[in-house]
Amino acid sequence: MLAVSLKERRKMSNSALIAIAALFAAAAVPAGAEQWDVTKDKSLVVHRLAATDLRMTVVCDPEGAFSPPQNYLFVERRGQRVETGQLTVSEGDDTVNLPIIGAAAVPTGNVENWNTAMDMLFGGRGVNVAVGDVAAQLEAESLANVCTAR
Repeated sequence: MLAVSLKERRKMSNSALIAIAALFAAAAVPAGAEQWDVTKDKSLVVHRLAATDLRMTVVCDPEGAFSPPQNYLFVERRGQRVETGQLTVSEGDDTVNLPIIGAAAVPTGNVENWNTAMDMLFGGRGVNVAVGDVAAQLEAESLANVCTAR
């Protein structure tokens, strides 16, 4: 008969609990749901999201590290940074277009479209995004929108 110490039993019990918790965490996110990878660099908040052939990076300046505050959205299509074009974001009957110039979409020129697009992207509801011939349906978790432009 194999003897197992109390310490080893606790270790095995903790491992089982961790495995069960991981399963529940995975089940809490709908299948196919993308996850925003959020990091903070000084007072900038960087959001990254990858969906099949489309990747987005949204850099937000909620604390005004720059004056005036700066927000940017970068898009990669099939692994290549989009230098010029248009990002279309739609949810239900609402559609907004963000021009990409110099490899970035910025709120300058149409703050209302920017804020609507950010609300859609961070809203946690299904949104469609497209750049050129690449489109994706995103089902990412809801996040606080810290990219509101003024």
